[in-house]
Amino acid sequence: MEQIQFDDAAYSVRPLLIEDFANLDRWQTAEHWGRWRPGQQGLVGEWLEVSPSIFLKEPIAGDYLWQISVTRLPPIADFLARFGASKHAVGREARTMYNFNFWLRAADPTGEDFFAAYPKHLKTGWNGMGDDYWNSYFVTVVHNPDGNWMRLRRGPGYEKIEDVQNVVPFLDYHQPIRFTFALRRGHIRAYFGSKPIFDHADANFHPAGHVGLCVWHDTVRFSEMRMYRFVD
Repeated sequence: MEQIQFDDAAYSVRPLLIEDFANLDRWQTAEHWGRWRPGQQGLVGEWLEVSPSIFLKEPIAGDYLWQISVTRLPPIADFLARFGASKHAVGREARTMYNFNFWLRAADPTGEDFFAAYPKHLKTGWNGMGDDYWNSYFVTVVHNPDGNWMRLRRGPGYEKIEDVQNVVPFLDYHQPIRFTFALRRGHIRAYFGSKPIFDHADANFHPAGHVGLCVWHDTVRFSEMRMYRFVD
């Protein structure tokens, strides 16, 4: 048993999954709008088009705590060319604009296999990933000239249920930070480092689904991933 401490709470947990990203055997890329490269230092996700996602193949049922570190990486030349041509980025600087995301739970509402159903809903929804369709919790971490926020959206409907502004400081290149998500007793909690970001209670809590990662207009390394079960 381990104790994980935050500014507002401490959790007693036991390990569920440790991921070193040496390969993608556990993972499924759900579309080809991004480039995912595993390696000794972690999983690098690079935006190519729209919002590329990658999912853990094994669905996670019940409560869990998920910790993962995120490090933004300097873009290479072809990334800057794509960025400059994007209608969302024209006139903006890549260094000061980022958007990376976490699927805390994603499942087909009819019970169909998620990976069989996912391609059918591409190019639909807000981000082109069938966002309005899935039983899901989706967290965005965004910085751009219009603002700086973490948001929790719930599907079906891609409903914005938490919107925390100007809490996460600007993350520059090569600056790792740890994010933690706790799905416990009908609550969805998020932490930036040890600082609580939001605590949302869902009366119709989604009980199971796939966790995943997503990048948009950025190149990001994900590393030091740990998942836990709660002991108490």
